[in-house]
Amino acid sequence: MNTVLRITFLSIFCLHPIVFVHAQDLTSSHPKSILAAKGKKAIGYRDGQLIVTDILSNQEIGTIDLSSSEIPYFYTISDDGRWVLYSSKKEKTTYIYDIDNACQLKQILPFVIETVAFTKDGGTAYLIHSRSFWKAYLSTYDTQNWHLHNSRSISDYANSLAIDDDNSQLLAAGRSIVWDIDPKTLRKKKVNWEASRLKNLIFNPTMKHQYASVNHKNVIEVRDLQADRVIHSLRTEKGAITQLAYAPDGRHLMSLDDVGHLSIWDLQDSLKVDSMEGIEAAVGFEEGKLSVYKQHVWHLVDNSNWPKKNAQKHTSAQPDDAFLGGSTKKVNIVPLPIISYTPEASMILGMGMSFVFNDNEGSQQAQSHFFRPSSLTPMVSYGFNGQWQASIHADYFHRRGWRFFNQIGFLKNNRSFFFGIGHDADRGRNSVYHNHIFSWEGEVAKLIKDRFFAGIKYHVRNDSPLEYDTSSSWPVPDNEGGFLAGIGAVLRYDTRNDLLFPTKGRYIDLSFIRYDNRIGSDFEYNDLQLDYRSFYPLHILTDGTTIAFQAIYHNTYGGDIPFYQLPHLSADRILRGVWRNLYIDRQAIAVQGELRSNFSDIDPRYGYVLFAGAGDVAPSFFKNYTPRIVGVFGTGYRQQIIPKLKLQSRVDLSFTTRGDLGISGGIGLTF
Repeated sequence: MNTVLRITFLSIFCLHPIVFVHAQDLTSSHPKSILAAKGKKAIGYRDGQLIVTDILSNQEIGTIDLSSSEIPYFYTISDDGRWVLYSSKKEKTTYIYDIDNACQLKQILPFVIETVAFTKDGGTAYLIHSRSFWKAYLSTYDTQNWHLHNSRSISDYANSLAIDDDNSQLLAAGRSIVWDIDPKTLRKKKVNWEASRLKNLIFNPTMKHQYASVNHKNVIEVRDLQADRVIHSLRTEKGAITQLAYAPDGRHLMSLDDVGHLSIWDLQDSLKVDSMEGIEAAVGFEEGKLSVYKQHVWHLVDNSNWPKKNAQKHTSAQPDDAFLGGSTKKVNIVPLPIISYTPEASMILGMGMSFVFNDNEGSQQAQSHFFRPSSLTPMVSYGFNGQWQASIHADYFHRRGWRFFNQIGFLKNNRSFFFGIGHDADRGRNSVYHNHIFSWEGEVAKLIKDRFFAGIKYHVRNDSPLEYDTSSSWPVPDNEGGFLAGIGAVLRYDTRNDLLFPTKGRYIDLSFIRYDNRIGSDFEYNDLQLDYRSFYPLHILTDGTTIAFQAIYHNTYGGDIPFYQLPHLSADRILRGVWRNLYIDRQAIAVQGELRSNFSDIDPRYGYVLFAGAGDVAPSFFKNYTPRIVGVFGTGYRQQIIPKLKLQSRVDLSFTTRGDLGISGGIGLTF
């Protein structure tokens, strides 16, 4: 009996029939549910038994009595349709049955399986099993006699395996990690950290480095391993995706969800070419056919003419809107943990949240080299010496090339040290002081010729009067605090290839601010800063190894400058981790270089830096200058906290030629 199902093909805007070929309806003794289907065989559950069915004939070919009346914890059929595997969690045992030999018990393994992948010829099985609180095991078995070939430990949260058709690539997924594993040795070749948790991995049969998966938002993602990026995102409107299968041509992908909605996707033309409802199970694309289980009957769907139909699609056809070209949301939320250390505040812990706004209007800005998504980032942190800090950072990029930047912050109970100014500073004599600080700095700039910004810059700051822990060793100038207000200009040139982790390009920032009584400032002076950075890829050691260079010149002149606004070398600058006010004067100049690399190409999350630099402060470098240059060298540890963005946490240890020891830490690069 033939049944005709009409579906709409978006490619040619007309109806095409699909023919279901099936046997007579089965009786109520048929399995109540289909658990798994592969290799023209299916297993279902009925009254404490696994029922094995031949899909083409819809006939029951064997039964397997379960050791327990409950549905097994794990169950599957091998890709060649010969083996049934099921695991009892209560018994901590896996049973293997040979379908070709009257469903006889072939092997018993003393563990519980989490997932399994078979080679195309069915000769080898890869099992993740024996999951504990700390780890699980990945093992290789010869399916002829089910003898163990190889085994190694793997993460306890690994939940999916995929092996490609020529048995050269094995992928394992767990949470947001995908391991690329050598199928013979089981050694990890690469660790890929994704932006979402993945499951249901499956390789493209014709494109060796592409695979599909389902993320935790129920979006199907097709990835390119070599480019390390998502090339297709498919959003479904129904239930949770439970199954994926590629067609032999590698062009079509089948998805099935838990409410019975089956979709066929054309990945080349970005079209959904077919959909069906009420599907309980499916066996994907064997011999050019798709088998589906509906109303207790297996149907054979002839899909061999899909490529031909799609080849005839009109050029005016539009891609299906389920194919996502970018972010699935207009606003992405990125958590930013704050973990840092300074000598003044001690350990600092806090939390930030960055709201990233995606421009979905396809503006000219999206094609610009300097395009950045807009963001809003509030942060709160606490220093263990009693400091509280709150700030909000807003960075808006208009599609016509304007940038509006503002950062407002309040620091309560700021704790710092005054050591003196210039070469007279003395670490042995210092004054510890406390005060509250409010600051607001911003910028309005216009993009010119894709890489160059020009605009105005402004700064407002208010310092409360200083309070001291004990009597001051040094007389502290400007101890009444005061109000600062300044405005000026900024010029910026930026060819960096990445904002968070550049490996090539240059960055030049030249800014000038005039603080003036006429706009309410208690102090009048000029502030000139030049920041030059360059980055060079180094094709040794590991992928991504980079040499970074920075030069800084900071000059304050033309008036009375509060000591806490004087140029400095330490803290977040070249002498990282050293007291903030130890090296301050009216002018500062410094250079530093840094080697950035990873410990291994396999897992690029973990890395290190080696750095060295030199600098000096003086009332003027152009008149009566007496050099007293201080050098710095050190090393640091890096770990990516958001690997796809290459956002790093850092801990640095530095030494100076004057006997200073600095320990610093934080989120993001030092420069």
